[in-house]
Amino acid sequence: MSPDVTPAKLELSHVTKTFFPYSVNERVALDDFCLSLADGDFVTVIGSNGAGKSTLLSVVAGVYRPDKGRLSIDGIDVTGWTEQAKARHVGRVFQDPMAGTAADLTVEENMAVAAYRGRRRGLGRAVSRPKREHFREELSVMGLGLEDRLTTKVGYLSGGQRQALSLIMAVFSRPSILLLDEHTAALDPARAELITRITRQEVASHHLTTLMVTHNMDQALRLGNRLVLMHEGRIQLELSGQTKADASVDELLAQFAERTGQQASDRSLLA
Repeated sequence: MSPDVTPAKLELSHVTKTFFPYSVNERVALDDFCLSLADGDFVTVIGSNGAGKSTLLSVVAGVYRPDKGRLSIDGIDVTGWTEQAKARHVGRVFQDPMAGTAADLTVEENMAVAAYRGRRRGLGRAVSRPKREHFREELSVMGLGLEDRLTTKVGYLSGGQRQALSLIMAVFSRPSILLLDEHTAALDPARAELITRITRQEVASHHLTTLMVTHNMDQALRLGNRLVLMHEGRIQLELSGQTKADASVDELLAQFAERTGQQASDRSLLA
């Protein structure tokens, strides 16, 4: 690569991931998959059940290692890195609000864990007065009052509050890549809209390179600067810029049918 060329923030090159190979249950989740994200890209990912969306995020996070292909972050080959090794570079928010936080720890203790993700540090040093003020500042942008509940155990928070906290924790250390895995799907419409607002705010404020899987086609069109539609482990359609801004759900469904030969409703495509 020329020294004048900026490496992609995230690049998956010809990545394949197969589960239960050489068995009757063999399933190819990612099939020679290629995707490149530049610095600051916000890519939303939609697709049918079993399209490989969550597997994609898990490969990027290091939960799964590709069978073939290459994965790089900031131009560094991280294909064989473990989830722990990638933790300082990748933040992730899951669908389940309970998955991203520790219920028995306080809000500030959870924030301390996030602050030192991927590092070997003790909680005692992490929850210092300067850190506590930093936590309060970060939490205040959500408008949920969590900055005044630093010593409250997270188990006492609502699902929406825990998911908002999970999001702030994921972006706290300014990861190279932010992964959002259907992170509003388990919330009621009002709380889902709240988390969507905070997501847009945090990604823009910190210029985060983001890959978001969603079951909500309208959300996929509203958020981000790029959209990819997956089917059977491959990208079938990609929209960006004004083309994405002008697209509708009906047009996406028509494109899905044209490229896959399958008719789909909004519900069946995103089940």
